[in-house]
Amino acid sequence: MRMPSGIDDITPGWLTEAFGESNPGLEVQDAAVRDVAHGACTKLRIGLRTNRNDFPSTVLMKAGFEGHSPHMRRMHVNEYHAYHDLVPTLGKFSTPHCFFAGQDERGHALVVLEDLCLRDVSFLSLQRPIGYELAARFLEGLARLHARWWNSPELDSRFAWAPDPTEEGMAHYFDLLTTPEEFGRYVAAPRGAAMPRMLIDAARIRRAHAAMREAMETQAQVVNHGDMHLGNLYLNADGSPGYLDWQPRRGAWSIDVSYFMIADLDVVDRRRWQGALLEHYLASLRALGVAAPGFDEAWTAYRQGVVWGLLIWFLNSSRFQTESNNTAAAARFGAAMVDLDTFNLLGV
Repeated sequence: MRMPSGIDDITPGWLTEAFGESNPGLEVQDAAVRDVAHGACTKLRIGLRTNRNDFPSTVLMKAGFEGHSPHMRRMHVNEYHAYHDLVPTLGKFSTPHCFFAGQDERGHALVVLEDLCLRDVSFLSLQRPIGYELAARFLEGLARLHARWWNSPELDSRFAWAPDPTEEGMAHYFDLLTTPEEFGRYVAAPRGAAMPRMLIDAARIRRAHAAMREAMETQAQVVNHGDMHLGNLYLNADGSPGYLDWQPRRGAWSIDVSYFMIADLDVVDRRRWQGALLEHYLASLRALGVAAPGFDEAWTAYRQGVVWGLLIWFLNSSRFQTESNNTAAAARFGAAMVDLDTFNLLGV
């Protein structure tokens, strides 16, 4: 079915058709957009009146109604696939219920999700780094995700839609990295001022990314969540971790683990806890029957993976995250690059 091109296309009839496959007999009698949040995608909270008392009164739609959305379609399609093709394979995994995930022949994709505000969840924030126990619980969930398709022969066929960590899969960031004027804008921003001077080197970052990719080819391959920062995580009422805003990638397990620990822990806490938390993740894999790497091998992979998050947060648009969030995360990755001697480890 054709996806809406804008808010005016979201009608009771369209929603009835969208929900019909998973909810036969459901009729949306009235629909009204109550809230709109602009960013990397357009998020709309839609109030509903239906012919069923057990259907929620509001849902959340994520779509591409922004001016920059034509350049972000791959991201929207990736999230469609996450809810349509990945999450259903994970069994009981805490993520918002998806009422509809669709893509049309034009490449327009969107998802309609459970409105988490209707139940007692707590949303997290990059401005409030988490503690050890909570980080350990999120890593247990990440281990469950990774274990499901750990080194599976189906990765490159069943999940061919998921981008990999090549330059082509990160084209937006490399366009900025290889254009001096554009790169200079980010250097001049607050995040650039917070970055160690040794990292203000676009050519060296690019070489490090290439060396990281080469090193990752020897690691176990998984389907990664792809964007494990605190703004994409939440806590259920019982304190169990929840995961949203999926951007799956095929690649080494260390992409998610390095990104999560560095983005979401205070720098001082990350220095104290990173070894123990990495071992906790490895132990969680083993408990799930995975032949996890040894600690020394995993530690090297963790150190190499820092480049991934550095590239993203140094060059992340302030249309997608506030500059304060970009600065907080970029500074954490900058400190980790120095602490873990990642450039020298990668030989660049």
